[in-house]
This record gives sequence, C-alpha cells and structure tokens, in this order.
Amino acid sequence: MEIFEVILLMLSAVFVSNVLNRFLPAIAVPLIQVALGIVLAIPLTDHSIKLSPELFLLLFIAPILFNDGVNVDKKALWRERKSVLSLSLGLVFVTVGLLGGFIHFILPSLPLAAAFALAAALAPTDAVAVSALAEKVKIPHKIRHTLEGESLINDASGLVSFQFALAALLTGTFSLLEASTTFVLISAGGILLGAVLSFMKILLMRWLRTLGIENSISFILMEVLLPFLIFVIAEAVGVNGILAVVSGGIVHSMSYKRFNPEVAQMRLLSRNTWSVITFSLNGIVFVLLGTQLPKIVQALLIDSTVKIMMVIGYILAITFVLLALRFVWIIIFNNFQNTTESSSKRRVVDTLLYTISGVRGTITLVSVLSLPLFLKDGTPFAERDLLLFIASGVILLTLLLANFTLHLFAPRVEDVSLQNDHTFEIGMLRNVKKELRKHRTDENKRVIGRVIKMYNDRIFSLTNLNDLNKSERKIRQLILEWQLENTEKLLKQDLVRIQLAFPYLRRINTRLYRLTKNKEFAFKSFYSKLLKRQLRSVHVKPLTIEQRKEQRRILFQSNGQFVTAKLKDLEQGEFSPELVEAFLLNYERMGGLGLQREALDHLHEWIDYALQTERTYIHTAFEKGDITRSEMKQYRENLLAIENSLQL
Repeated sequence: MEIFEVILLMLSAVFVSNVLNRFLPAIAVPLIQVALGIVLAIPLTDHSIKLSPELFLLLFIAPILFNDGVNVDKKALWRERKSVLSLSLGLVFVTVGLLGGFIHFILPSLPLAAAFALAAALAPTDAVAVSALAEKVKIPHKIRHTLEGESLINDASGLVSFQFALAALLTGTFSLLEASTTFVLISAGGILLGAVLSFMKILLMRWLRTLGIENSISFILMEVLLPFLIFVIAEAVGVNGILAVVSGGIVHSMSYKRFNPEVAQMRLLSRNTWSVITFSLNGIVFVLLGTQLPKIVQALLIDSTVKIMMVIGYILAITFVLLALRFVWIIIFNNFQNTTESSSKRRVVDTLLYTISGVRGTITLVSVLSLPLFLKDGTPFAERDLLLFIASGVILLTLLLANFTLHLFAPRVEDVSLQNDHTFEIGMLRNVKKELRKHRTDENKRVIGRVIKMYNDRIFSLTNLNDLNKSERKIRQLILEWQLENTEKLLKQDLVRIQLAFPYLRRINTRLYRLTKNKEFAFKSFYSKLLKRQLRSVHVKPLTIEQRKEQRRILFQSNGQFVTAKLKDLEQGEFSPELVEAFLLNYERMGGLGLQREALDHLHEWIDYALQTERTYIHTAFEKGDITRSEMKQYRENLLAIENSLQL
C-alpha cells in the first residue's frame, strides 16, 4: 500500500472519530482515535509507516507547538507564571529524575539512560487531550489556564530532557554539569532564534503589503511553513528547535494585534486553517498509536523473556508513581488553589483535579516513537517495543482515568447540542424577517422573499429535523388535496375541460399515494373516484390550441391562488411559520423565470440590511442582559462568517 493511501486511511479515521464522538459523548476523542487505529492495524499489517526520529519531530511537534504558542492566553500565562513554571520546569525535572530511577529499579535490565528517556517522554502533559476532556466538565478558569500554560512549556522541557537522555543512550556518556550548561545555552538560543525568525517573517509580510501585495493565501502558506523553517534552522544552528517554534508562535501572534480589515480576515483564515491542521496531526498521532499497539503486543508475546501481565503491572506502577509525584508536588506548593483561604476539602479536590487532568498524549507518543531502532554501535535496541508499549499503556490509562473520573472533581458540562435550545437565535432570525416584511412592495417582494428564504433555511437548521419532516409531509399532502379540490371545482364550473384536467388530476393522485401510501389515492381507484365525485357531466368537447393555453393558465393560476389562501390560514396554526412561509414563497415565485438583473442588483442591498438588523438585535440583547458577552461574541463570529461566505 502506498504511503499516500495510508495517510488517507488515517485522515479518514480522524474524521470518523469526530463523528463517532457525537454518538459517544462519554468517550473522549483521543480514545476513539486509538480504537480506530487498532481497527486500521488489520489492513496496515504489512505497511507500517517508518519515520526517522528527526522527521517525526519535524512533522508533528513543530506545527503543534507553534500553534499552541500562537493561541495561548498570554495574559493568563503571565498571571499564572509561578504555578506554570513550577509545574512545567520543576515538576518535569523532578519527574525525570525520580520516575527514571523508579523505572530502572523495576526494570534493572533496562539501561539507565533508557529509563530516564522513558521518564522524560512521560513527563509532559497533553493540551489537546485536556481540552477534549475539559469539554465534558467545567474546569475552573485558573486551573485551565495553568494546565494550558503547563502543557505548552513542559512540552519543551520534557522533550529537551528526552533528547539529553537519548543522547546518553546512544553515546553511553552523560555529565550533569555539562547537560545543565548546555540546556541553558541551547534553550536560550532556541527562544531567541525562534523569536527573531518569526519577527523577520512579520517584517517581510509588512514589506510585501507596502508593495501592494495582498495575497492572503500566499501569506497563510508562509505561516504554515514557518514552524518547519524555524525547527530546521534551529536544529542546523545547534539550538533547541522545540523552544524555537514555541517562541516563534508566541511572537507570531503579535502580528494579529493590529486593528484593520486585512489583519482581521487573515486572522480568521489562519485560525480556520490551523484548526484543521492541528486536529488532523493530533488525531493521526493517536490513530498511529492504535496501529502500533497490535504489532507491539505481538512482538512482546513472541519474546519469551517478557510476560504481558508483568508489563501491565509495570504500566500500573509507573502511572501510579507519575500521578503521585504530581499530587505531592501540587500539595507542597500551595499556589495552585483558587483562593488563598480554601478549605482542606476544597484543596484536596482541586489537587486531585490538577492531578487527573495531567493526561499524557501526543508529545509522549511522538517522543517514544522517535526512539532509535539501533544503538550507535549498530546493535538493535531490543527494549524499544517494551518502552513503546509501556508509554502507550500510560497514555491510555491516564486518558481512561480522566475520562471516567474527572467529573467527580468538577461538574459536568451540559450538552447544549442535545438540548436543542436555540430560542434566542430563532427569535432573532424571526425578528429580522419581520423587519424585512415591513419593506415589502409589489416591486421588491420577490427579492425580499429570496432573503426571507435564506433566514427560513437558517431557522430550519436549528429545528428538530424529525418534527420538521413530519410537518413538511403533512403540508405537502394538504397542498395536493387542495389542488385536487380546486381542480374538480373548476371542472364543475366548466372553466377547464376534462381532457386538460385529467392528466393533472391523475398526477396529483399519484403523488398523494406515494406520499401517504393510502389506497384511496391508488391508481386503480382513480377512474372510480372521478365517477363517484360526479365528474361524468363535464364537457368532453375538443379544445383548440388557444383554448388549451387559456384553460391551462386558468388552472395553474386558480390553483396557486387557492393554495396560497389556504396556506395563509395555516400561519397561526400547528405548523412552523417558517415552513408555511417557505411554501408560500414557492407559490409566489410560480410562473416566473427567476429574478431579473435589476432585482439581483438590489438583492445584496437587502441582504446587507438583514445582516445589519441582525447585528443590531445582538447588540441590543447584550445591553439588556439577555445574552452574555461570550454568546454575543459567538453570534457576531457566526455573522462575520456568513458575510464572508456571501462575498465569495
């Protein structure tokens, strides 16, 4: 199987995981992706992806950490700097030291450097996994900001520690003094280099704008390439590429501080582009974990020196020590609490919330997958599969633990999508339609009708589809029955002849039968129904061409007027006003070939008027306190997206 096909399969699994999460809301997306990866392992048995450690870090870590640096809340990061640095630096190094020693103690056959490498890989927490879990429970803002800042910085400190341990594993030598000095130098150099390169990119974009070049697609392409360029240049210079892309992302976010339309459009395009990229990359990593698990288990089963139950015991022990170290560290440093005078119970609950939220994920997996297949002397790294299985087990165990216990320490988030509570939004859209109707005249009613139809479609998207489909079928049935009734009336009044109305009546009966499956409208009873309804006395005289045209006009015009009048009587009844209005608009457009060019020229003017009415409604509702600031922001973003799509 070609590499392209493998990538397509993994991206498809990432997409499916998001769909399945809608039907399995209790299961976090990363867990679903791992399960799908295990399923994919069957067709990929002989086609596993083999990437070098450097390429793996470049493809996955660089863009993920760059985007984290762009989106991190800088003010919150600075406000919580004490707790963030304590967790992301102090706890990481303590974890590497103590957990590495513990791993070597329970696995004495494992080289000490390899034990520290595994500990360094397990030290960083995963922001994406935490965000996925945080959607299920209400994590306090202080804790969430601390966790996000921690995951951003401890990714870098954990990976730097991992790289030192990996170098010691390959070379067999390690000096704490030399490592500490080198860590400071290459870290400072990486931070500086990333900031400088990102700033140079900002200056380049500004210079291009001064030349009159405003190509948003090209600018976004340069932005996507930036983290890869920063990482490659940093590694070539000899400084830390991980910290370089983090600092580059933080500096790059400054380019969106200017307040003008061009920057606003670029920011919207950038955010949408990066959301797809990062979700895909993070998803692929977890799917990749699932594809690796069956192969690793098979390799361990073949190895007679390793017992699976013993390895599972190692995973449980390592996870317990990892979380215990985190719990003790947070208890000792009492700067993570929401209040300075919190009760002992509240303090323990918050500490457990911090501890369980420390989920391991992408960075851990990428680190262990980058372990070499061969040592420097050319001998195979025999313990690689064992380390990969342990790391995978810890990732899954922390995910499962957080997924099923996090709600014990924080209240659940109510699923708004299940409640389908769109009362405010539907009321807002109906208000816009009401304002549009005030301006309807005979000249512009078709144009305004087109705009009203757009708003009806938006209301339909917020309505229960099952109820909507039932109501729509009922109205369609009523319309067909009204057409049948009026046509028979025209026949009796001799306004149309039977030879003209006959195929029309038969077609209505056929549609009614298909819609209702009622035998009353079956084809076999069609002729008998005509007789029973006393249509035998109608004239069957030949029609001239002019008479046929005139009677066809009378038939369609009379039926349209009759159905329109009946629909207006339904507006205050049991049916949705938008659904009734949709059918009314269709009948108003009957007989036309669409909007004339002059009307089309005014269409966008009325759309702009409707959107401005909607914007005013949102602002007024916020001033009255009917909606919160975050809700107002969301409605405005939706409105901006609609405006942008209409300009395409």
